[in-house]
Amino acid sequence: MNFFILIKSKANYPLQFSLSNSINGSYIGIGKFINEDIVSPLIYEDAENSTIPYENLIELDVLETVGGGLLISERFKDLIEEHFKSDVQIFNTTFVYKGVKNENYFALNIFNKVECYDLDKSVYTKHPVDGSFKFIKSVLNKTPLEEYGYEYNIARSIYDNKIVASELFKSLVESNKINSVGFKK
Repeated sequence: MNFFILIKSKANYPLQFSLSNSINGSYIGIGKFINEDIVSPLIYEDAENSTIPYENLIELDVLETVGGGLLISERFKDLIEEHFKSDVQIFNTTFVYKGVKNENYFALNIFNKVECYDLDKSVYTKHPVDGSFKFIKSVLNKTPLEEYGYEYNIARSIYDNKIVASELFKSLVESNKINSVGFKK
């Protein structure tokens, strides 16, 4: 069984990817593999559009950002590195939010893209020129998130870039009480 990952922390995108970084933040947002060696931490800045206090922000295990994908807490990073390290790229980050500096979050790049939808049961239109898909209803395959004989536990849909996880990923996240993450069939 596979599940869509839902980010439940609604801190109104409190951080934005800094233009001073050496890579394009949208690469992390869309799951493009980063080939460059990233030596220094990626910088995120206060987007100045959230009222959540700093103390509440750092209790969240997952943060959505403006232009730079997802940031995850250290405990979520440790869980992913222990079980799913080859499925993702993880980068050190630093950010200043409400005047307080934090270096305990990590940028998560989910770069593998797989065919994980049952197109016979999904409802969609396909653009006649570029072949892109627009889904009205997405139905996940019940088969593993597999490509070329390798089974992933977290990946993106090749059709619309949504993040999808395996039953194992879901059960480990729930048993470790990782907050801010939900799952939908």
